Amino acid sequence: MQRHIPKLLERARALLRLPGGPADELTKAELRPAARAVEKLHQGLVGDRALAKPQTYRGELLGAYLLWWWPQTYMKVQAALRMAVLPIARAPRILDVGSGPGPAAIAAVDLLGGEATCFDLSEDALAEARALGVPETAREMPAKEFDLTLAANVLSEVPDAIDFVRKLPGIIVIVEPALKETSRALLRLRDQILAEGTHHALAPCLTQKPCPALASAKDWCTAALRWTPPRYFRQLADATGLKADEMISFSPLILSREMPAAPEKDLWRVVGVPPPEKGKKRLWVCSDEGRVPAVRLDKHASPENAAFDELDRGDLVRLEGLERRGDGLRVGKQSHVDRG
Repeated sequence: MQRHIPKLLERARALLRLPGGPADELTKAELRPAARAVEKLHQGLVGDRALAKPQTYRGELLGAYLLWWWPQTYMKVQAALRMAVLPIARAPRILDVGSGPGPAAIAAVDLLGGEATCFDLSEDALAEARALGVPETAREMPAKEFDLTLAANVLSEVPDAIDFVRKLPGIIVIVEPALKETSRALLRLRDQILAEGTHHALAPCLTQKPCPALASAKDWCTAALRWTPPRYFRQLADATGLKADEMISFSPLILSREMPAAPEKDLWRVVGVPPPEKGKKRLWVCSDEGRVPAVRLDKHASPENAAFDELDRGDLVRLEGLERRGDGLRVGKQSHVDRG
C-alpha cells in the first residue's frame, strides 16, 4: 500500500484545498482542516450513519475518505481475500461494486494481479479511482464476465441487500464495518443466501450450517488485523482521537457458487476475543461443530500451545488434544495450537 500514499495524499489535498507538503505527512497548517473533515465523515458513517449513501462522496468528504477510509479498506480487502478456504485464481477479472475511489479494486489487483473495473454511481469518486490507477470505470453495471466481485462497505447503502448480492458474478467478497448492527445484518444475509442453495460460504465460516452467532442477540463475528499505517494517518489518529492506527476491525463474508471441501478436523476460526481474565485466556472459536469458547489456564501455558497467545479475530487455528468441558474447550499443557 505504501506506494499509493503519495498519490493518495496529493488527491486528498486537492479535494480538501490544502496547501500541500511532504509526500507522506500533513503539515501543521493542513492537519486541523483535514482532521475536521475526517471527524465529520466518521460521525456520518459510524455514528448516526446519516452519510452512509453514495451522494456523500464528493468534495471535502471524498477527500476525508481518501485520507482515512481508503487505506483501511485496502487493508481489509486484502485480509479478507487471504481468509478464503477455496483458492482464488491469480490474475482474475475483478469487479468492484459501489467502488468509490477504488481501494478494494486496487488492493485485489496488488494481491492477485489481473484487471479491475470500478462500478459506482458517483463520477467524482470514479475520477479519483482513475487518478489512483484503475483504468476502467463505469456508472452502470458492466455487461461482462467477472471471476471476482468486491463489495466493500456497500450493503448498508442499497435498499435490498440480498437481491443485490444474488446478482453479483463470480466469487463474492463482502466487507462491512465491524459494528454490531452491520455485522449481524451480514450474518443474516449469509444464512438467507446459503439457504437458497445457490452459494456457499468460503470465509470466515468453516461451516455451511446456519450461523451460530445469531442464536444470541449479543453475539456477532468480526476479524481484526494489525498494520503499520502511513505517517499522516497517525497524525490524524492523534488529532481526532479515532483509534485505527494499530488495529483495524471489519466484518467479512466470502461466497462462491462452488462448494468448498469439508473443513479439516480440529480446524477452527477465531471469532471473538473477550476482555482479559485473571488466570486464563479465553477465545471464541467456530467450526462445523458450532461456536464455542476455548480456554487455557495460565498455569497450562506451554511451548506446545504458545501460539494461543498470538491468536486474534479472524485467525485460522488448528487445536489438537483439547478436553471438552461444560464451559467449552479446554487447552491443556499437552494441547497443540497451530496458527494458520
